Amino acid sequence: MSSKKVKNVCVAGKRTSMRLEPAFWDALVEIAQREGLTVSKLCTRLASQLDAQYIDSFSSVVRVYVMEYFRAATPRPEGSSCELAIAAE
Repeated sequence: MSSKKVKNVCVAGKRTSMRLEPAFWDALVEIAQREGLTVSKLCTRLASQLDAQYIDSFSSVVRVYVMEYFRAATPRPEGSSCELAIAAE
């Protein structure tokens, strides 16, 4: 797996750093563009919807958000399950 990249973003006017894999950074930028926001504004919106007491890692929250965003945007065929298909070696 690729190494994580640390980047700074402003969340609610405060500079913070997040450590994410490059694919998650790319996805976060794409989501922000789709929603007409900057990455900082998207992260601020996400943080404002969370109870700060229960956040262990904002980077983890972002990873889950990215996954849920694209899952919601992907149509599923009728009768399909959410199980992961694992390729045989």
